[in-house]
Order: sequence, then structure tokens, then C-alpha cells
Amino acid sequence: MIKNAFTKYIKATNITGSQKANSYIKALDILSLLIEHEPFGFNDCKDIWKVESIERLYQLYVFVLQQSKNKDNNLWVIHNVPKSYLANGFCSAALKSFMTFLVEFKYEKRLLDNVNEEGTQIPITLKYPSCLLDGFEYAEGRDVVREVNVRTNQNVFRKVILDIYNQSCCITGINIPEVNRASHIVPWAEDKTMRLDPTNGLCLSATYDAAFDNHLISLDDDYRIIISKNIKDYYTSNSVNEYFIKKQGMQIDLPNTFKPNKHFLDIHRNSCCL
Repeated sequence: MIKNAFTKYIKATNITGSQKANSYIKALDILSLLIEHEPFGFNDCKDIWKVESIERLYQLYVFVLQQSKNKDNNLWVIHNVPKSYLANGFCSAALKSFMTFLVEFKYEKRLLDNVNEEGTQIPITLKYPSCLLDGFEYAEGRDVVREVNVRTNQNVFRKVILDIYNQSCCITGINIPEVNRASHIVPWAEDKTMRLDPTNGLCLSATYDAAFDNHLISLDDDYRIIISKNIKDYYTSNSVNEYFIKKQGMQIDLPNTFKPNKHFLDIHRNSCCL
């Protein structure tokens, strides 16, 4: 389960494509083989995918990082196991990414569990382990924690929204995660108490995400699409008619849980030129 979830995480957050994901998965599998061959005190890490302690993984990360720099006298050598994965830093980079994933994965579980009986998400605070900031390519100080927290929260929100909408755009039904966006109804910057609330999100493909974010479309209280006058009055191409005008009054596909909050939709509508 964790291995599959990490694979999806890497593919979703990696701008350069899925090849990096495949390399990271292979690097962690190779690292498990290396530890099994010679533990060096890390017997509990023989199966990387079962290690839940961030602190323990960080200890392993420091050791692996040292080994990758020790190219002339590498302690981990196994026949038929590519030495390059350790020497070139793939194992340490994969571990770093895996630790970040585990923080977000556990936080996502807490986020989904922290919901009241009405289905409203109760705000919780992300506590990012300080050990992950040491030795990483970040500057020191509070801005580091703030930057990491914001990115983590955004990743978690995206994951939750795509999950509850079954990876599909609620307007088009397109189910390509790379194309779809987790759109905030009330923008991220306007109210921090709503940032992680699943009822403040919609899964929209890129075109409709841009239109919604720029208040060119909105939704009424019955979750039907409203098209802004700025589209109807100024854009008359066949494509606009097909993508937007014909969508007027169409009800979006709703998730089984965390339906869009009607109060949030009202706030969004008040910002549109309808």
C-alpha cells in the first residue's frame, strides 16, 4: 500500500515526468537489499516500506548520504546490485522524498479523520519534523517551516480533492490526474481556516479551473453551472460555445462525501460578473 501510494505521490509531484518515480522506487528497493546484506545497525530498515518513524529514516538518510560520498571505500557492495544508485545519490534522494511523503501521507489521514458529524473539516496544525529541515537544500529560519507547510498543505488538499472526486473533473468527467486541478472555491489566500476544508474544493480540468479561478464560471446552490456575462457578451467562437455556453445550467458531478459548501459557493458567486 505504502509503496503504491509513494509511486503515485512521486508521479503527481514530479514536474519532469514519471521516470524519476521509477528511479526512486528502484533506489529504495536496492537500499533494502543493501541493508539486508549488511545492516550496519539498521536491521529494522530491511523493508523500507514498513518503516514508519521519520526520525529513524532520517538516521538512515544521514548514513546513506555519507556512504554515497565515500566513493573510494564504499561499505555496501553486492554482486549484481548497481553501485551507481548509491554512489550517484539516488538512494539518499529517494529517502528524502520518501520521508516527505510519509509526513504528508500521515497528515492526510489525520485531516480526513478530523471531520465533524456534519462533514466539515476541523482545522488541524501540521507539525513538520525539524529533522527534515537539517541538511536539506533550504535556508534556515521560520520562512523554511512556513514554505514547507504551505507546500505540504497544498499537496494534501490536492490529494484529498482528487480522491473524493475519483480523480475526475466534475464538469467534463476527464480522469487524467495530470490534467485535473484541486480548485479552491474560496481562494487559498483569503481565509486560512478554509484552506484544507474538503468542502472548499472542486476537481476541475485545467481550462475550467482557470475559468473558475478567474470568476468566469460559478455554481448555484443546486450545483448547476453559471456562465459569466464576460464570457457570454464578449466571446462568440464555436469553441467558447461548446466549452462554456452549452454548459450553462448543467449540474456538476458531485462526490459522495464533502459536497461543495453552499456558503463558500455564495462567496464565489458574489465575486463573479453574472
